[in-house]
Amino acid sequence: MVGITERNQQKKELVDAGFSLKYIDEWVPKITLYRHRASYNVEGKISEEVGTAVKGVPGNPDYVLRKKKIGLFPWIPSESCDCKWCAERNRAVDLEPVQVEEVKGADETQSSEENTATCPNCDIVISAKSGASVLSRLRAHIKTHG
Repeated sequence: MVGITERNQQKKELVDAGFSLKYIDEWVPKITLYRHRASYNVEGKISEEVGTAVKGVPGNPDYVLRKKKIGLFPWIPSESCDCKWCAERNRAVDLEPVQVEEVKGADETQSSEENTATCPNCDIVISAKSGASVLSRLRAHIKTHG
């Protein structure tokens, strides 16, 4: 039996992981969890892909809290998911190699060089004084695509 202190700690951890308070207070006996992290066999090959459903598992908050730590959640993985595995996959997509080229400013009297990069999604040109600034601005811009 879980005491009030442990229950409150579980509630806090589940809310931090994206669960609603309604789920925590009104959980169902059996639910379906979805893999947000691939499962591997002993040979190191993927045995279950991301998004695979695991049906009929206990729905109590204690069990779900333990499964969240290994990448199982009751919602389907998506770009809007904030779990560490989805965020990692989304960062890998966002950080595809981008060609940054150095170009002189239109005004030849300008002493500093500008660097540019083109967004792979919408072909907008991002420019800044350093390559690191261009990449930072490009990452921020790519996040606006949804």
